[in-house]
Amino acid sequence: MAEETPRCVECGGTGYAIRRQGGVEVAVRCSCRRGRSPEQFVAAAQIPPRYRHCSIEGFEIWAGTPASRQDQANARRKTREFVDCYPGVERGLLFMGNVGTGKTHLAVAALAELAATKGVSGLYVNAVQLVQQLQISFDGGGASRDEILGPVTETELVVLDEIGAGRLTDWVRDLLYYVINSRYMDRRVTIFTTNYLDSLAPPALHPALPGAVAPDAAMSHPQGRPAAYLESLADRISDRLRSRLYEMADVVELRGEDFRARKGGHAGRRP
Repeated sequence: MAEETPRCVECGGTGYAIRRQGGVEVAVRCSCRRGRSPEQFVAAAQIPPRYRHCSIEGFEIWAGTPASRQDQANARRKTREFVDCYPGVERGLLFMGNVGTGKTHLAVAALAELAATKGVSGLYVNAVQLVQQLQISFDGGGASRDEILGPVTETELVVLDEIGAGRLTDWVRDLLYYVINSRYMDRRVTIFTTNYLDSLAPPALHPALPGAVAPDAAMSHPQGRPAAYLESLADRISDRLRSRLYEMADVVELRGEDFRARKGGHAGRRP
């Protein structure tokens, strides 16, 4: 995780200070951010090498159903609007959809562009890896809990990738709640991605989504729904946490075929 730095007394660590210009208050880049290059801001965001090439304009709208192409176009447009309006935004983005549809591409592209062009202090965090780092910490190895979670809760802009993935114990859900609720209470903007949707649908409609099982599967859903239906995001992370996300982020749905599988493992610009 990124190193913690002393919080600026002028901007409170947000990177923006309030100034009066022409009789109105405006947010301007704080002097504490002016000594770093765009490359340094991008490097500090800890974007994985596989995603460093991602850009909003490089997000391909590729062959698929008319509905999936419309989803792709809407997602690219909403990401562009988010970046252009920042820091004049109050909500982040929640990219939802099946695997390989470009959710992480757009999330990371927004983070990288804001770091490079607006000097935003950002951080990429994979939710599954975050849990693994904390488990190592509890076993007596690696960084401490505070060293791991401090940057995640306090950085100006965070991409929290793959929420709802992995084995979700009560401890993991409590951890997610702590991270997300901390950012919610401090009004910090967050971009989320998840492979789970809010609505449940038969696997025939969304065969690539996690949680899909054969229609004739014997087990039944723990909440009484047929096993042929999928888990929703609320099923995975709890209704309490999904409620927080409703307030924190605008939903951007991406449905369709797995771009990586379609390209035979050579997905070009979209990872």
